[in-house]
Amino acid sequence: MSIETNKTISSLHRHVFLGNFDQGVIFIFLSFLVWNKTESMLTVALAFIIPAIVNTVIDYYFSSLSDKVHRVKLIIIGNIGSAIFLSCYGVFDSIYILYIFIFFKSLFAKIYQTSLTPYYREVIPEDNYKSFIAKINMYGTIGASIGGFTLIYLYIFTHNIPLIFIVSGLIELISTVFLFSLKNVKQKLKRDTESQIDITNLKKYTFIYSLEAFGIALIINRFVIFLNDAHNLKIQDVGVVFFIVYGVSNLIAVKVYKLFSSFAVKNMLITNFLIQAILLIAMMNINNLIVIITLWFTFELISNITTIYTDDHINKSLFTNIGKSLSKFRIFISISGILGQILIGAVWDIWGIGISFYLSGSILFILAIIIVFIKLHSETTFRATVDYE
Repeated sequence: MSIETNKTISSLHRHVFLGNFDQGVIFIFLSFLVWNKTESMLTVALAFIIPAIVNTVIDYYFSSLSDKVHRVKLIIIGNIGSAIFLSCYGVFDSIYILYIFIFFKSLFAKIYQTSLTPYYREVIPEDNYKSFIAKINMYGTIGASIGGFTLIYLYIFTHNIPLIFIVSGLIELISTVFLFSLKNVKQKLKRDTESQIDITNLKKYTFIYSLEAFGIALIINRFVIFLNDAHNLKIQDVGVVFFIVYGVSNLIAVKVYKLFSSFAVKNMLITNFLIQAILLIAMMNINNLIVIITLWFTFELISNITTIYTDDHINKSLFTNIGKSLSKFRIFISISGILGQILIGAVWDIWGIGISFYLSGSILFILAIIIVFIKLHSETTFRATVDYE
């Protein structure tokens, strides 16, 4: 890789490290913030359905815009807006005002995401992409773990959840500094259009991950509220467990994913969903807290290893209008996630958390069986050359 590319990667690593300090805040403190006010899983679901709706309605427009204009400018604008409205979570007067802040935070986050994801694809040489994704996950995990523990201790001393969001937004805003060193790139490709095999593969991955999103909707929210309600863990203790599970599993995945290089992606997906289905169902039949946390850790580890490989394969299927191609992929997943959140939230409120986990496990088991009959073609690698403007 060129010196310029290495500098860009270094800036991205620093940005992701600092920008992920609030990663656990969204899932943990926002869940408890809404839950403590309403004690309804549907209202918690709504706080996460709003970003999903933004993903569905706005994604394609912003992705198309990103393909036509300066990606780096959009990345910076999106990150700044997202940070400001995240801080606003700490100054809301009613749940409805909070929902408005969530909407605008999601809007700017979408501008950021729809530009950053294809930017990765354009600036990173294809042979280095899998390693890049693994390292980005590692830096994000370390940042989320350090930031998470810091914010948890801030909560222990202040017992002020709104303050957590204000500080998180400020940290996310500071991470913007590293984005100003990025240079926009113009990609020249050896093909003008994707092959039919690439298009078919992307459609199949879209179906697989859409059904998964439907089945495991609100999964992290359910985990943290389950530990708090069923096992009487305090909010700060739930946070510590989350960051150990999330952080350590990501770090291990980065170190060991190469051991599974001989696995076909199809086999990895089948194994992933089968094991996850078993773990979700097993959790509801075990009362030992340590065992439950171990099962959750295993759930995340398997998911993280599989994600590194599938992201790489999806990347190889994208060659033209990258932003719009990824948008179609995300929109279907978002729609499935919205439907799943509504269903899971209703199941939780009506029949309880146990049934919601049984339902998720059953859906993942069915998905694994479906993948057995899906043919995923081997990708032909086409290199892309990148010129800096």
